[in-house]
Amino acid sequence: MEYKWKAMFTVWIGIFMATLDGSIVNVALPTLTEYFKTDITTIEWVVMAYLLTITSLLLSLGRISDMVGRKNIFAGGLAIFTIGSGLCAVSTTEGQLIFYRVVQGIGAAMLMATGVAIITHAFPPRERGKAMGLIGTVVAIGSMTGPVVGGFLIENVGWQSIFYINIPIGIFGTAMAQAVLRKDETIRGQTFDIPGALTLFISLISLLLALSQGQEFGWRSNYIILLFISSIVFFILFIKVETNVKQPVMELRHFRNMPLAAANISAFISFIAMFTVILLMPFFLEKELGYSPQTVGIVFMAVPLVMSVVSPVSGWLSDRTNSYILSSIGVGIASISILSLGFLNAGSNFIDVALRLSLLGLGMGLFQAPNNSIIMGSLPKEQLGIAAGMLGTMRNMGMVIGVAISGAVFSNRYVYYGNVESSFLPAFRDTYIVSAIICGIAVLISLVRSKGKDELK
Repeated sequence: MEYKWKAMFTVWIGIFMATLDGSIVNVALPTLTEYFKTDITTIEWVVMAYLLTITSLLLSLGRISDMVGRKNIFAGGLAIFTIGSGLCAVSTTEGQLIFYRVVQGIGAAMLMATGVAIITHAFPPRERGKAMGLIGTVVAIGSMTGPVVGGFLIENVGWQSIFYINIPIGIFGTAMAQAVLRKDETIRGQTFDIPGALTLFISLISLLLALSQGQEFGWRSNYIILLFISSIVFFILFIKVETNVKQPVMELRHFRNMPLAAANISAFISFIAMFTVILLMPFFLEKELGYSPQTVGIVFMAVPLVMSVVSPVSGWLSDRTNSYILSSIGVGIASISILSLGFLNAGSNFIDVALRLSLLGLGMGLFQAPNNSIIMGSLPKEQLGIAAGMLGTMRNMGMVIGVAISGAVFSNRYVYYGNVESSFLPAFRDTYIVSAIICGIAVLISLVRSKGKDELK
């Protein structure tokens, strides 16, 4: 077997585990809320802590992987993620679970900062779109398996089992990574930009904490205002450091590359919109339609099932045509789907919900492979870790901000409509309308790219 396929299979294991875990945890949120006798605002930190950790570390880990080798970081990430999964399973309080999700997040950040870069390096430029499409397929399979397996395990074994399931996969994946992946060629004499990494970390953490806690503490509270000020101050310091250091965490000149900038920004916005669906839909399905966790898992299969078919086709087409057109059409379809989901009601049936979710899968499947191919093709091979870090940072920032925005909009509208049980549906609808508008902005940004400038091969 050619090395590129061995590398693809090994990276698949890590990506599958991370996406499986993410989709399982989302289905478990109502169960965890009940088990720990807490509320949605608290339990959403099971998702938020994980995403915050990944987002704030990705760029730095991408840079480190270019210096010390992607194989070491990837294999280490698998091991840490596996340990974190075991710790999550033995949590006895929501605080412990949130803390151990941080450990998982460190491992996941190491996987995300290197996985796509390893594949991009292993495949020739003419097959990059196909490779991104195949990664999209395994993301879809992991996302598809998660809700079904998660729903079954939660009902029949207990929520702890959704974390135990990662342990055998993680052990096998770590062994595979050590045995199969080639050692990278690293450039000697590289130095790590500690001031740049630190100022970026503080800026991102401050921004994401402010966005995620604004609703709870009040947007005008001193704590939230201080977080926003801290984010701005440290971001200015980060820019200053990066313009003066010889080997920065992020080359700011990369953002003069229009296809790279537009692809990153449209990915960021699309994931803001996507995570509105992921956060609120399980609560709608269980509270309004009376679905069990297992049925929620089955209906959620509609998104990844369609993505698993569409992503490889979209990636293959992007190698032969203008990928910016495919991406723009895809994110446009996703926007229409999100709007349609907002108008579901207590009388909606299983088929209706599944069809609207399928449309979201079609849109995201068309969008992601070409868009990721643009990003990974816009930097030279020795900076693939930075490109992967950028892509992952934008994606995870989108997820975190999506959770924060959807939580804030939903809470605000729920109070507006009377703060009673019947307020759920109108607040749900309004949140999805806002999300669809946000997704529509990504269509415009995606169209900014110019024909023939999608990839720098």
